[in-house]
Amino acid sequence: MLHVSTLFVAGTAALDEHGAINATRIPMTWFQVDQIPLWAKVPIVLVVHAPVGGDYDPELHVVCKDPAGVPRGYLRASWHWPDEANRASKYRCFTQELSFPIETEGEYTIGAYYDEEGKFEITTPIPISIILAAPATPPAEEDGDDSENPESPDNI
Repeated sequence: MLHVSTLFVAGTAALDEHGAINATRIPMTWFQVDQIPLWAKVPIVLVVHAPVGGDYDPELHVVCKDPAGVPRGYLRASWHWPDEANRASKYRCFTQELSFPIETEGEYTIGAYYDEEGKFEITTPIPISIILAAPATPPAEEDGDDSENPESPDNI
């Protein structure tokens, strides 16, 4: 039986020449955005394992759902996975960008599922908060007349 040992969003993630994952800012639990709607791309790190003797051609889906639980984007992973000699378990590491539309702020979830609709969980989804940045406040205009402001240094 296939098990997910790790699923998270990183700041950056890439496989090195040995198949190991180099990732930064682990885990990313929230993103602040300047505008909504927008199209997001986030690096996903996924590590799976299984005992030898099965799961030779597994398939799973990493699905992002919006705050209402509606699927917004997914990745499909399938591979041929032979047993390794003299080992009781086999491992596989993935990193790929998951892209999805953001139409509202709130708590999105990213999870590993057996299906692309995100109905049948392999493991508990992780929350990712999307926060809309407050608009910048323009500086107050100064007209040189502080008579209306009783706390102005000129009126104390």
